[in-house]
Amino acid sequence: MILELPSSTAVCVDTLGKGNELYIIRNSYLETLLFDRNVIGLNFKRDCLESAEIFVRHLQDELQDNEDLSELVILSKGLAYQINDAYATITGNNLPINLLSTRRTSVVNDTQVEIDVSYSRIDNPTTSLVIGDTVASGATIVSALESYGAHRSLRSVYVLSFAGSLIGAKRISEYCASKGIRLTILYGLAAFGLAPNGFDLSFLDPATVTEEEYRTRCHQQFGGQPVSAVGWDFGSQWMAPKKYRQLCWMEAEKWGLHGHPSLALELRPADFSLIQGEAAAFA
Repeated sequence: MILELPSSTAVCVDTLGKGNELYIIRNSYLETLLFDRNVIGLNFKRDCLESAEIFVRHLQDELQDNEDLSELVILSKGLAYQINDAYATITGNNLPINLLSTRRTSVVNDTQVEIDVSYSRIDNPTTSLVIGDTVASGATIVSALESYGAHRSLRSVYVLSFAGSLIGAKRISEYCASKGIRLTILYGLAAFGLAPNGFDLSFLDPATVTEEEYRTRCHQQFGGQPVSAVGWDFGSQWMAPKKYRQLCWMEAEKWGLHGHPSLALELRPADFSLIQGEAAAFA
């Protein structure tokens, strides 16, 4: 692990135990990504790629020479991380891809989340995996690793998450420890507290581990409301902008922020068909 780069810093957060490691990455790219909820489309995709490249650069000494390494893409929002393109840019090498699709079947609270694995294509099973995904409860990644384990035993897993919760990191760590898997997690700017709805990741959550300057910045950004840094469906900013805008409206409704510049893209839903998968966030 490379802790210091010319434009980025990694700090180890000693909370997981069991030999697993959680790092918080700080740089201007992640600040751009996590402190502007009004970026969508190709601009958002570009911001994600730039952040992913920095993540890979921090891990370059471990990833580049690993000949038994592949990416596990968790469909669909894992595509927004663009880990494969970032890896190619930084290392000049190809990273084989495995695919797996999950969906939430129920969300009771921040710890009771049920995940269904509906599809998998494991054409290049390896003993080491890189996963790019936003971590809330951690249930999605645990379910993905359990499914992948039917194809190949794992030695090490690298989770790269622009926004992830502390409770999710601990859940993934406990699973990996039970299977003898070495886990390394990289989070952007914070290890977030997870709100009871299982969706909100806010710098203002009392459980969030981060720098005080980010709490202050978030307080100013959202008028003191603990709005999620990445919304309720990370990746929809690029993959489904209309859905993202409707979810912004629901967030503005929840926090009393209609017309607020922090959620300027809000679009009132004509119906709930696009956002029914996130209903637990605003029920």
